[in-house]
Amino acid sequence: MNRRSKPITALFAAVLLLGGCSETISGTASPVPGQGPVLTKAAPCSLLTPEHADALGLKRPGIETKGDKSRQLPPMCLLSERDDSPRGVSLSITRSIDIPLNEFYAGAQPGEKFGIGGFTWTRYPSPLGPTACSLSTELGPSSFVELGSETQTGAPEATACDLALAAAPAISSKLPGGQPDPKIVAPPGQKKPEPSGPLLQVDPCALLKPDEAAKLAIAAGMPVDQADLANPEDKGCEWKDSDGDKGQRPLNVTFFPSTAVADVAGLEGTPEESDLGGRKWTVRFNASLKYCTAALPITGSSTVKVSSGHWDDEAKACDLLRAALPTVSAALPAGS
Repeated sequence: MNRRSKPITALFAAVLLLGGCSETISGTASPVPGQGPVLTKAAPCSLLTPEHADALGLKRPGIETKGDKSRQLPPMCLLSERDDSPRGVSLSITRSIDIPLNEFYAGAQPGEKFGIGGFTWTRYPSPLGPTACSLSTELGPSSFVELGSETQTGAPEATACDLALAAAPAISSKLPGGQPDPKIVAPPGQKKPEPSGPLLQVDPCALLKPDEAAKLAIAAGMPVDQADLANPEDKGCEWKDSDGDKGQRPLNVTFFPSTAVADVAGLEGTPEESDLGGRKWTVRFNASLKYCTAALPITGSSTVKVSSGHWDDEAKACDLLRAALPTVSAALPAGS
């Protein structure tokens, strides 16, 4: 039996030791009258097109094993999440052309069923527990496809099948009789959103004018070097303090036009809500770093972050941020 007993990537590494690429089954197969040609090569990676992989936030090409029938191991393909995926997980595709589904699962009882893409996909229990998903559709007496996914870090157990279910229409479209041209939507956090929203048209340095900065004893804002930002589409501005490398730290404003607030790095500390003209900021104080941040979700996939701190006195870490935040907030574009 080869049901998952380790996380998907660890299991794949073990299977990989059995062989490298897809295996061509020896012999000549004859088609059944009225049906298409009989497969002699499972080629599970071929079931996900580059376009569908991109829509799911997965890397192509996948890594494929040839399988081992004597160990009840059909060929398997592993596609990892993309490097820019906020909270992505990998997807495994197992395709059997000579191992019965019941033998693969060693008689395990089927669970919830889903009608997707012209096929019935069934979830089977995983030895990993509810954080892992095994979703299969039976194509014939010795033919099936299984999709494997896991919960994203920190996500509820109920989301274990989210990626497998999102991929099932794409896989179905490549199987005989499957529904063509499916609309593929990645689960939240699996794929980085496209930059969008009002932040694209705004200069963060315009949120605090030189005369307003002077009243806070900080210099005029200067754009942050793109190399110092997390993503190519991000924009940042820094207002330097006047006491050098001691005391007060600079004030920074960063626009994240394609990052949900939950995925913005550096938001640490106990959250405290601050309502400024209807905009609900979340302020956090990190005592160990003497650092303060404020974050505002502009859309479901874009965020403004304000940050500052104090090198010497944790009691003063949030003073500059709190003093600047009402002005910064009021200068954001209407409707954001």
